[in-house]
Amino acid sequence: MKRIAIVGVGNRLMGDDGFGSYMAEALYGNVKGCDVIDLGAAGASAMEVLKDYDIIILIDAVAMDKDFDISRIDINIDSDEVTSTVLDFEYSGSHGVGIQSILTTLKIMGYAPEVYLVGCKPYVLDVKLGLSEELRRKLDQIVLSLTEFLKKNFGIEVTVDDTIKKLYGVVNNN
Repeated sequence: MKRIAIVGVGNRLMGDDGFGSYMAEALYGNVKGCDVIDLGAAGASAMEVLKDYDIIILIDAVAMDKDFDISRIDINIDSDEVTSTVLDFEYSGSHGVGIQSILTTLKIMGYAPEVYLVGCKPYVLDVKLGLSEELRRKLDQIVLSLTEFLKKNFGIEVTVDDTIKKLYGVVNNN
C-alpha cells in the first residue's frame, strides 16, 4: 500500500504564507487514510520526514493567477535545477531552504514520490499573524475542493465540518 502524506508548508508569521500550515493543523485528526504533517517553514530537516512517502500532497500559498488550484508537480533534474538547489542550500542555510529544493534533493537522492500541489493565491505576505480577509472568505470552498480531490484520487476521507470549524478556530486564534 502506498504511503501518503498531506503536508502543510508555510510561515505563519507572514500572513497568507502560513496557509498550508494552518490547513495541516485543521486537517490533523480529521483525515483517514494518510498522514498529515505541518512542516511550517522547516527547511532541510523536512527531507528526513518526507523521504518515506510514495505520494506527497503539498498545501502552500503560491503566487498564481487563480485563487486556488490542485496540480501534479513533476520534479525535473537538469543542470539548472541542480545548480539552483545547491545555491539555495548554500545561501539560505538549512532552515531557509525552499520546498522545491527539498523535493529536488530527494529526487537526486533516489526518492521519487508523486507530488501534488494544493496551491492558494496569497493576498498578504507581510509580517502578520493569521490570514487575510480575502483568503478567509475562500476557506470553505478550498476545504470542499480539497476533500473532493482527496476522496476521488486517493480514497482519503475528510471530516469536512470538523475541519472547517477547526480551521477557523486556528486562524482566529492568531
